[in-house]
Amino acid sequence: MELLDRLKEHYLWQEVRLVNEALIETEHGRKRLRYWSDRALLDWHIGWRDACSVSPYMLADRMIRNKDQKAAIEWKDGWLTVHDEVDVSFRNHQSGEKVGRMIATMVKYGLEANPEVTPTSRKQPLFKQLEESVATLQEDNRIVVESLLKESAFRMKKAEMLLSSLKEEPRPIIDPLTEAKSSKMIYDVFIWFGSTIEPERGYYSIRCYLLNWLKENGKESLNKLTAEMLENESFTREQAILLLAECLKPYELDLLVKELASQSTDRKIRSTINDVTKEWEHSKTLVEVLSTLIDQKKKVFQT
Repeated sequence: MELLDRLKEHYLWQEVRLVNEALIETEHGRKRLRYWSDRALLDWHIGWRDACSVSPYMLADRMIRNKDQKAAIEWKDGWLTVHDEVDVSFRNHQSGEKVGRMIATMVKYGLEANPEVTPTSRKQPLFKQLEESVATLQEDNRIVVESLLKESAFRMKKAEMLLSSLKEEPRPIIDPLTEAKSSKMIYDVFIWFGSTIEPERGYYSIRCYLLNWLKENGKESLNKLTAEMLENESFTREQAILLLAECLKPYELDLLVKELASQSTDRKIRSTINDVTKEWEHSKTLVEVLSTLIDQKKKVFQT
């Protein structure tokens, strides 16, 4: 098979077997294949993985170098990279500090990087779209949504106030964080698995990741993660406030905006409102944790 022969040639493997289009088995273990059509995007992903790997205890899933010490090989109309594949699940709740350290390392690189690839634009909350449709809701649903809209406007105003004094503060360019499964622990080595998508500018996906971490691992674990993250030198008070402002923005109502656009039943709308209120409480906890840590950091700077 052409692909297997090419891999043997460039990586000097003797035995290569195709498991599926994304996995191969070699005499050096199982490897994951990733395909790229955009050279600038590929270079970005090579760069941050190399920069954010702090050997020997904290690694990103770097591209395995071939016989010429190159991170990728040409394949058909694009490029192909090879990565070690790891099957052992990482227990997230035990390693909040390591995750926090990795996120901070990614932010540090993202503040210094100047990639040729264009990062995705910043997302904004959709809650104002509900103002026109709230009157059509059943009374009990309408009362809850009106209250959430009022609080959303307050939160957005507070976020904008924080951002108003930080217009010149750079936003990091990072590989978007997805879920806790992005990280695994192999013996004493922490490994972070990146994506293949365009980088984002700002803290939106970090906000989403922290919320998911809170829901899966609890407030105490979140506190350890964020405390470790904010200890990093890249997290100046200004960067911490940018993150706080992103967490203040009322994205929770986006789910309801989409639900109403699909002309759902009253029962489904009520269920979505319940989900929104639960998410609202999680966001409130996240903001409280960040605010407390930022205040503590301010006191350290003042002493």
